[in-house]
Amino acid sequence: MSRGLHPDTAQKIRASIIVIIPLVATLLAIVLLWGSYVFTRDIVILIVMNFFTSIGVTVGYHRLLTHEGFHCPDWFRAILVTLGCMAWEGTPLQWASTHVKHHAHSDEEEDPHTPLHGFWHAHMGWLYQRKNFPDPQVYVPHLVSDPVIRWVDQWALLWMAIALLIPYLAGGWTGLLWGGFVRIFLTTHVTWSVNSVCHTFGKRAFETTDESRNHWVIGLLGFGEGWHNNHHAFPRSAFHGLHWWQFDLSGLLIRLWERTGLVWDVQRVAPEILALQRAQLRSTRESLVMMRSQIATAVMNADVELQRIFSASVDRTLSDGDRARLSSVHHSARQRLSAIRDSVSQRTHVKKAKLLVHAREVHDVVLHAKQQAAALLRSKGLAA
Repeated sequence: MSRGLHPDTAQKIRASIIVIIPLVATLLAIVLLWGSYVFTRDIVILIVMNFFTSIGVTVGYHRLLTHEGFHCPDWFRAILVTLGCMAWEGTPLQWASTHVKHHAHSDEEEDPHTPLHGFWHAHMGWLYQRKNFPDPQVYVPHLVSDPVIRWVDQWALLWMAIALLIPYLAGGWTGLLWGGFVRIFLTTHVTWSVNSVCHTFGKRAFETTDESRNHWVIGLLGFGEGWHNNHHAFPRSAFHGLHWWQFDLSGLLIRLWERTGLVWDVQRVAPEILALQRAQLRSTRESLVMMRSQIATAVMNADVELQRIFSASVDRTLSDGDRARLSSVHHSARQRLSAIRDSVSQRTHVKKAKLLVHAREVHDVVLHAKQQAAALLRSKGLAA
């Protein structure tokens, strides 16, 4: 009896299909474009398909399904989520559970697309590991029991096939190339850029517990998703652009649908909450700057104390082997202090909890070094 593929192997194959085939197709499209073998019809198909599938992700998957930023009739919910399926970014349950876990552990080790393992891991490297796709029963049980979402999820492969069939019927093979595979390349990489670019580059308008940032380019390309720091500050808000200059196409559509009565219970951020968050941002930043300065001073003092401890210990009558052991302990302690110094001096956001850990570490490094030096001296019958 033959055994099926290992889940990790199967995930690598799925990820490669999503990453490599659209990339190759896009390179082919560029070659055809260079040779003027492209039709206006193909570009129109690309724009239309990108619009509807992107709305399926930004509004259907993200603001409606995952964060419940508004409510709408079941038939409209089914349409939005089906459009999300057609984007080729995963099934509704898979996408929502992954995103819920991301918010629960944003920029931590448990974050499915954590930037801790580098920019490219956050962008698309995470797709190749099965462990980064959590169980929907654990993270979104309410969606698992939702008959509308369950039905759309069950037929996800069909919707994905239709996303390729439509551009083919509308424009033949070149329509499939541009409106199918190039469209998948654009849509997926814009979404992945929210995970990578918007957790690395851009501005922080609000103090959040992660590295989320606002990036205007991704805001435009991602129909408002690039205002990512705003989103992490107010995850339930249906509007990611919080100011008139923060263009949020998804939010504009939701506002239009609200006026027509198609959606309701639209979640907004009250002006007084915005003002409170800004005040908190200033206070928190001042506090973090002070903590960084205090830790940097503590590291400097600890380095001096380590030098004193080991100079005093080495001055004792010790063998070359004992001196080497003390030197190793000294070197290890100074390396740890150097790592702490680098961490608190980096330009990126450092969480308060991490700074508190560093403050305790500085004390522990010196204490541990003292204990090791004293233990060695006692073992040689010398007073510590």
